[in-house]
Amino acid sequence: MNIQDLPLDRLDVITASIYGSTGYPHEAWARMRREDPVHWCEPPGYKPFWAITKHADITQISKHPELFRSEGRFILFPEDTTSDGEIDLEENPPLRMLVNMDPPEHREYRKLVSPWFTPRMVKRLEVRLEEITADIFDDLEGERELDFVTEIAALQPLRMITEILGIPREQEDFVLRVTNENFGLEDPEFQREGETQQDRLGFLTEAAAFLNALFEDRRRTPRDDLSSVLANATLSDGGPVPPFELFSLAFLVMVAGHDTTRNAISGGLKTFFEHPAELEKLRADPGLVGLAADEIVRWTTPVNHFSRTATRDIEFGGKSIREGDSLALFYASANRDEDVFEDPFTFRIDRDPNPHLGFGVGEHFCLGASLARMDLRVFWRQFVERVESIEPTGPIELLDSSFVGGPKHIPVRVKVRGR
Repeated sequence: MNIQDLPLDRLDVITASIYGSTGYPHEAWARMRREDPVHWCEPPGYKPFWAITKHADITQISKHPELFRSEGRFILFPEDTTSDGEIDLEENPPLRMLVNMDPPEHREYRKLVSPWFTPRMVKRLEVRLEEITADIFDDLEGERELDFVTEIAALQPLRMITEILGIPREQEDFVLRVTNENFGLEDPEFQREGETQQDRLGFLTEAAAFLNALFEDRRRTPRDDLSSVLANATLSDGGPVPPFELFSLAFLVMVAGHDTTRNAISGGLKTFFEHPAELEKLRADPGLVGLAADEIVRWTTPVNHFSRTATRDIEFGGKSIREGDSLALFYASANRDEDVFEDPFTFRIDRDPNPHLGFGVGEHFCLGASLARMDLRVFWRQFVERVESIEPTGPIELLDSSFVGGPKHIPVRVKVRGR
């Protein structure tokens, strides 16, 4: 049955396999924006939630953490049915990261890492990022077939964030594997074998041992890297950062610091395949790369949703929200909002202004937004300079995930010229 003929209550905007098979459910979101932008959802296998699909509503909720908290259910996962008595991953997340903290605690922990991601600091990293990106294309000189996601898109942001953390190049494969298992929890390709949540979350135990060893080394011999800053950080009361929060913060930087940019790069190539005239426009005028980077983020929206929890009964969007209700903020829907964007379903690399929510808004605006924008600018400028031709050689495979999204495999034939 056509989506337009389905009752609103039957529209599925959360099942991971749908994202993997057909991509983001933009038709469903468009109907919700028109007919019921604050829509109560009771999908099978999930706890109920309000689907928030309008740009203005997401912005308002995000700017009022006293009414809509991040602590608790900050991502929508299916209810676990493997056994009784397991940890609820939504209400009791296995990590205490910035994304599930509220002020004033959120501000305290954000300050520990934010100096490394200011526009001024990121600018200092640009020369090194140019070198990293050039080296990747150097290794690809000539013509060959490869997986664009794993052999190109993943490398640039991965190498940048591991250098910021001071993680040696020979350990980047470990970081990539942990990242894939973290964001691919619902994708069979990246799931660990096992029947329990404990089995599937085994990568966290490995990551904790890895980061704890890194911190111990940096306490003995500090270096000019973010791991040294974190290992020796203190809170405003003068006490050390608690071990669990320290690991959670470092883990977030390690995995989120490159995965979403990888998805924007790989999603950007998929989009250019679908809109080849826009790629030619960028080749003709590489000066558009800054605007193009933001349009790629708007179009692909690598982080699709976060959730908030109402702290009290409140009327919002004409609906009675009860204390404890979950609200899913669908950023990808907001980035197609007809009330905000002219021709929102048109991909245009020179779009300006572009007030997308691809980096969030409010207290939780993406810490690494400046770095991500620079990653994308440098990558696509060098791409149009170095890549003579690129074409798909097989079907593009998407990640089974309603949290973060994008291609996981893009087989291509690429021809790269020398410097």
